[in-house]
Amino acid sequence: MRYPLLTLLTGLALTSLVVGCQPANIDNTSGLYQANDDSIKTYVARKGYKGAFQASGLYFYKTDSITGSKKPAVGEEVQFNYKSYNLSDVLVDSSAATTPVYYPYGIKSILPGLEQGLGLLGEGEKAKLLIPSYIGYNDRTLTNLPAYSPVRFDVTLVRSRTEAQQIADYISRNNLLTPELTSTGLRFIRTQTSTTGSLPTTGQVATVRYAGRTLRATTAFDSTGTTRTYDVTVGLGKNVAGFEEAVGKLKAGEKATIIFPSTLGYGTVGVVQDNKYVITPYAPLRFDIEVVSIK
Repeated sequence: MRYPLLTLLTGLALTSLVVGCQPANIDNTSGLYQANDDSIKTYVARKGYKGAFQASGLYFYKTDSITGSKKPAVGEEVQFNYKSYNLSDVLVDSSAATTPVYYPYGIKSILPGLEQGLGLLGEGEKAKLLIPSYIGYNDRTLTNLPAYSPVRFDVTLVRSRTEAQQIADYISRNNLLTPELTSTGLRFIRTQTSTTGSLPTTGQVATVRYAGRTLRATTAFDSTGTTRTYDVTVGLGKNVAGFEEAVGKLKAGEKATIIFPSTLGYGTVGVVQDNKYVITPYAPLRFDIEVVSIK
């Protein structure tokens, strides 16, 4: 299978939040970083915020609390909204009002200070984050934000969903038929049946057409299209487990829609190409499969 590039933050292409290579070792006593810390302390005092500094250098001030609200766990899909400002209170960036941001929490591909702040929030809670450049944009320059500048994020954690919840939500909002749930966690929906032939056995070659996508994507990350095909030698384990399991459940001429968790896909590593995620870690996937022939 091939792996064309996907947007890292599914649902919204917010490249300003994506980190590149962060410095491996940061000297927080250097002049630039010390100036960040001093600027944040001055800003906090001027604004009268009632938050606290974290060991990382993040200043966290929760402005809306909900007792007992669920905090995100590593691998869950967090949905959040934000506005960011420089310390002169000039807008730097914001999420679109009609398009939420979705992100697999804990994969360390957004600003470290932002990710840490999200992890301190429960669903529905809001906070102001004062992020020094050494856990923020570092040497990057943005509109209204020079390099090595601290930044303020006003964030709302809308919700955090496990892979099982993401899959259930996806099935519901796309009005899919109730799937068969196998013992491995594969959701299998047969969309075209055949009354002839038999299921493939180990060593046989199933010639298939398919399209694969993440659950927030509107287009496939990989597809044979309608004219090309792909050969799967059953039982050799050369493809992701969810895909192979589904092919083994289909006769020639049959079709299915399958949805499976990352444990049957690309796991906690995902797929990286040209230093970008093609498929993020912890990504549940959908495939539409047609078995053309079995030999």
